Order: sequence, then structure tokens, then C-alpha cells
Amino acid sequence: MATASKKTTSSSKPPTSPSASSPSASPSSPSGGSGGGLHGAVPTPPSYEAMLGSNGENISAVMSASEAMFSGMAEVSQEVMNFAGERVRKNLETSEELIKAKDPEEIFEKQCTIARYAAEQYIEETSKLMTMMARITRDCWAPVEKRTKSALHDMNGNNGNGADKK
Repeated sequence: MATASKKTTSSSKPPTSPSASSPSASPSSPSGGSGGGLHGAVPTPPSYEAMLGSNGENISAVMSASEAMFSGMAEVSQEVMNFAGERVRKNLETSEELIKAKDPEEIFEKQCTIARYAAEQYIEETSKLMTMMARITRDCWAPVEKRTKSALHDMNGNNGNGADKK
């Protein structure tokens, strides 16, 4: 029954020219057919096998990104610990200054000075941490971005054959 439907389907499309019915030329092939078909040459699809065949490179890119992330997070952790230690030291110093104060007005002035200095330190540290995080983010994405560009180039630019790979 399937054979009958194939005959019906194939007979419903009349050949466009005598050369179109020959096995060596077809409208979708680059050299055959009269007029090259309705849309011209059919582009070759990208080779997904080439992309999948480069899993080692993909894993390497992910590993490099992970190393950059862990290294960066260790750097951030160290910076936060240093800042927290410095703040604890400063808080101990300022509590001694408050104890030495003679009247409420002096205590208030010292508290305002301490609060202003602490706020400036927190603002500076926040800016420093944001700069570090931006750099770490760039470092983490760099190997993935490089690998993605290479894979896209292989898929689209070379049709996956890797001939132009540098």
C-alpha cells in the first residue's frame, strides 16, 4: 500500500526537463536542473557533527571559566575578610575614644565622626568589590565567548569542516 502512494506522489510532479529526471542532475544540486530550481542554490547546512566532535574544547572552555570564577571568588573573599578585620579593629579603637569622652556633646561629635568615616570606608569598599566583580565576570566569560565564536565560525564559516581553523 505504501508503494502505491509513492507512485501517486511521484507521478503528481511532472519533470521540468529531460535532464531533471536523470539521476546525475537535480534542481537542488549546484550543477543540475534547468534554472537551478525556484530559489537558486540550496545552502549546505552546518555540520553538527563537527560541533559535537569538539566537546573536548567545550569542556576546556568551561573548565577555564570555572577556574577564573573560583580564583576571583577567593580574591573577593580575601578582600572581604581584610575589610571586616580592619573594621573590627577600627570599631575597637573608636569604642575606646567614646569611653574617654567627658560629656554627651563630645560623645555625639565622636559618634558622628566615626559614622562618617565608616560610611566612607563602606562606600570605598563597595566600589572596590564592584570593580573586582566586573573584572571577574569578564574573566569568567572570556573562554566561553572565545569557544562559542570558534564553534560558530566552524559551523557557519567553514560549514563545519574546520579547514580555516587557526
